[in-house]
Amino acid sequence: MVNIPLDDKYTLISDSMNYIIEETKVIQDGDKKGETYKTVYGYYSTVEAALKGFKELKIRTSDAKSIEELLEISKETDKKIEKILGGI
Repeated sequence: MVNIPLDDKYTLISDSMNYIIEETKVIQDGDKKGETYKTVYGYYSTVEAALKGFKELKIRTSDAKSIEELLEISKETDKKIEKILGGI
């Protein structure tokens, strides 16, 4: 099955039916403080759709304060995706 890190926080995985974006989170308090766990961000039918979802996720969760900042995040994410795909 697919298991590709997209960045330090998100991973693209798959099962027999879907491509899945998982987010790795760290427990902040309690007995298990510092341990990591994963949550599902979304399920996608194609790799292309999953990568578009990743791009939207990066844009929507950004701290951008202007259109220029959003466009820069979009371009940076496109470069990450291109690097992941190996220039395909």
